[in-house]
Amino acid sequence: MRAAVGELPIALAITPKSREVFVALDLLMEEGPMKLAYLGKQLRVTPASLSHQLNDVAAWLRDRGLHMIRRQGYGVEVTGDEERRREALAELVHAQISPIDLMKLMHADASKRMRHPFYPWLERWFTPERLADVESALQEELRVVSPPLDEAAFYSFLLHVLLACARIEQGGALSEQPGENVDESQDEVVCRAILRRVLPQLPPESAEVYYLAKHLRGAKVRIAEDVRLLPMNLTAMDLAYQLTRELEAKLQISLSGDRELLAGVAQHLEPAIQRMTSGLGIRNPLLSEVKRQYPGFFEAVRGACGAVLGRYGVVAPDEEIGYLTMHLAAAYERQLAERVWHVRIVCPNGISSAQLLASRLKKEFPNVLVVGIESLHSLQETGCDFVVATTAIEGVDLPVVVVSPFLPPTDVKQIEQLISRLERATDGPRRTEASELDARQLHRALSVAERICSQILLREITGGKLADVIEQAAQDAVQVGHAVDAAGVKQAILQRERLGSIVLPGKGLAVLHARSNALTDCHIAVYRLRQAIAVKGVGVQKEQVDTVLVLLAKIDEELEVIELLGRLSAALVTDDDLVDALRTFDIDGLQREMLTSMYNHEE
Repeated sequence: MRAAVGELPIALAITPKSREVFVALDLLMEEGPMKLAYLGKQLRVTPASLSHQLNDVAAWLRDRGLHMIRRQGYGVEVTGDEERRREALAELVHAQISPIDLMKLMHADASKRMRHPFYPWLERWFTPERLADVESALQEELRVVSPPLDEAAFYSFLLHVLLACARIEQGGALSEQPGENVDESQDEVVCRAILRRVLPQLPPESAEVYYLAKHLRGAKVRIAEDVRLLPMNLTAMDLAYQLTRELEAKLQISLSGDRELLAGVAQHLEPAIQRMTSGLGIRNPLLSEVKRQYPGFFEAVRGACGAVLGRYGVVAPDEEIGYLTMHLAAAYERQLAERVWHVRIVCPNGISSAQLLASRLKKEFPNVLVVGIESLHSLQETGCDFVVATTAIEGVDLPVVVVSPFLPPTDVKQIEQLISRLERATDGPRRTEASELDARQLHRALSVAERICSQILLREITGGKLADVIEQAAQDAVQVGHAVDAAGVKQAILQRERLGSIVLPGKGLAVLHARSNALTDCHIAVYRLRQAIAVKGVGVQKEQVDTVLVLLAKIDEELEVIELLGRLSAALVTDDDLVDALRTFDIDGLQREMLTSMYNHEE
């Protein structure tokens, strides 16, 4: 059984090994004992034959902290922790049908659905109407989630919701809250709303809310973050910078100046840290191919993760290392080529595989420019010459090439042939010219930076709790004339703070940032605390913070201001001198150091 589950077939046939999978699924779904005769009838096998296969199932369950009870006249039953039970269920189901295949199956007609070998089991537990209702509820409730879920993460989370519903209806509801809940977070509110819709009989304060919120946090991916804006999770950005520096030293290649790599790694680390510290797994269907294509990069990333994340007691599994390796490979490939044909990529399996495909395109085709990474159901057909997708697309007017994220030679040939046809039919690719700031723009940027820095507020305060610092910051913004509503400023800071970690690990510095209609001007303040406070850092660890930087801007702030604040925030993770200035310099020295960080226009 363990060997079978380790390499489960994409589509099940009724073989002895696949019977073990079905037996395990049914035993895990049912609350209470099941008769061997019933299981045998479901799988078209005698109870005697099935009894022998239960030994392998029992061993597989033991590996996951679950136990099988078998007694004559009683039947067969699985016992153990409910959360482990659901994780085992999710592992089995994911091995049989990928999230993207689940999406396609749910939207296929009845005849196509029935051709999938796993669908009969799925339909036995979840009717098509039930699947559609849960999908609709998630689509509506997850609209407010930030960062958003890509398609693979959405249907993976949908599976967790379905399994939770089935177990609750079987009498297997969670009875205790996890130790690490997510009180007052957006995730909790969303998951409570989902459960109210799909299981209206469930008490709103159920531990089920916290269980699903944990999975929702682990599923998040930020698809496209504008690097000019402040990073949502400053801790993740700092860790990303540390990882790239480690990789530079190991591989002897330049990486830390690649802002796209830094943003991509930070985007992955934000939910990944949550997964790793909460014990949540992630499935990486491209892991074996990543190891084969980039063995040196894979081992370098493993070493870098050990050096950086290991300081905080975080151990990265191979699946996470594989995704980070894809970001590294994408950065390396970017250094090898330029682009000119305008192409959109459709890759529902996540941002890392999409970025890898984009970089492979750049390497193989120096005249290809990827102008967007789209989801399957929101493809924009404007502003590009053709579409490169990892899954079949229907109803698109543009030429579409279906490829693997690794772009093997056969796929390269397909694209070469398409480009040749397009070149014959058109005047060639569009011209792309790099835009540079002219002298007037540079002068304006300097003027804006000088104005912002001249208004910096530096104060020493008692500290107490982070909430006290936020309260003080909101009041000060109003007092100096940069805001009109302290309560509105406070609420904006609190909402932003809940979305991601605000601490620079090991530097004693936290950053509070937000945009609000309560602001009338950009506001920067530095608070030095007489007594350090404990603020959540990496995973469940607390960081001692003695300095808090506050960055506030209007909702409709000028683009130059947002650009300058973005450069300042990026410098926080790359420039230790700036951190020292924030913690120790007088106001004149602090203004000079921050002006230098803002006006550094090197890319």
